[in-house]
Amino acid sequence: MTQNQLLKKLLLLFCGFCLYGISQAQTINGKVTDENNVPLSGVSVQLKNSTKGTSTDADGQFSITAAQGSSLVFSSIGYTSLEKKVSGNMLSVVLIKSAGNVMSDVVVVGYGTQKKSDLTGSVATAPIEDMQKAPVRSFEEALAGRIAGVVVSSVDGQPGSTNNIVIRGNNSITGDNSPLYVVDGFPIENPNNNAINPDDIESISVLKDASATAIYGARGANGVIIITTKTGKAGPPVISFDASYSIQKVNNSIPMMDPYDFIKYQLENSPGDTTVTGSAAYYYLKRGATLDSYKDSANIDWQSRLFRTAPMQNYNLSLSGGNAQTKYALSGSVLDQDGVIINSNYKRYQGRFALNQNLGKKFKTGFNANYSHLEQSGVNPSSFLTSTALPVL
Repeated sequence: MTQNQLLKKLLLLFCGFCLYGISQAQTINGKVTDENNVPLSGVSVQLKNSTKGTSTDADGQFSITAAQGSSLVFSSIGYTSLEKKVSGNMLSVVLIKSAGNVMSDVVVVGYGTQKKSDLTGSVATAPIEDMQKAPVRSFEEALAGRIAGVVVSSVDGQPGSTNNIVIRGNNSITGDNSPLYVVDGFPIENPNNNAINPDDIESISVLKDASATAIYGARGANGVIIITTKTGKAGPPVISFDASYSIQKVNNSIPMMDPYDFIKYQLENSPGDTTVTGSAAYYYLKRGATLDSYKDSANIDWQSRLFRTAPMQNYNLSLSGGNAQTKYALSGSVLDQDGVIINSNYKRYQGRFALNQNLGKKFKTGFNANYSHLEQSGVNPSSFLTSTALPVL
């Protein structure tokens, strides 16, 4: 074999190895979207059984070198992981949301978000989807009984009245035990939570003990409730509407005495005659009346005249959407709640607009405005009033 023939064979062998390497490893391009065809950014794209990987950009695009027939694993927080074999130079991948694992993966804290496994303090997240199913006026009412260590109690039951929230018991005998509220990153003390529409809330996190004081200091001594409202998401406009109609009533009334038994009890409790001022006889046995005079008196059930079956109506309308650069959310709600006590009512007219805009790759700006008009009518049932009723025979 001559030297030229040997060089030709070596050259052919080298070209064969190059062509084999090219056929085995190719540049694969693709796009990752969700079930609504919205591009997903930050999705991990990993070559199976290898350390090679990449992630999708803001438009959901990715590029990776892989051989035909190999497998790529796509994963992202809040979505079910997907394994797909390489077939061709272009891949289209659709990830499905896994709502059951979202809240256990990420927790909203005072300075952003963290994995729940990385937190050392006590942080609880509220099941916001279950809470929004309840026909309630505010998120306080929906929060009752849903998080361990968080006690929600009504002050007096009047429509529109605030609720007391205590996290892990009272810390002060004479001071205020209300928690600190953080709404979209802004700390607020003793807010009127009726101004926030429960349908506009994205997540609620409750910080207890060291988790609260480590971030907010003494202001978080009674715990911290962090509320994040909804913002627009990239994709086509989404319009949602929901309405609810519920009935409120007093199920168990207090058994009352009839006039005869009531006067008899008063006479035994406050003995005396008609000349003793302040005695029962002074008020009830005047003008020749006796105890037997009340046997035929009309028995009026004042509870039935005070209480009523009260309806509550709630209507919510929202519009959201946007693209990778601009996201918007617009919502409005109307609440009309009658109290179980006559002449008591509460109305709320609420509107909200949120706009997020990316300014390049490193800067972004946002606008969030909330307007609420609240109307409350009726006498406070917890106010203390006394009167002496004179009998009419």
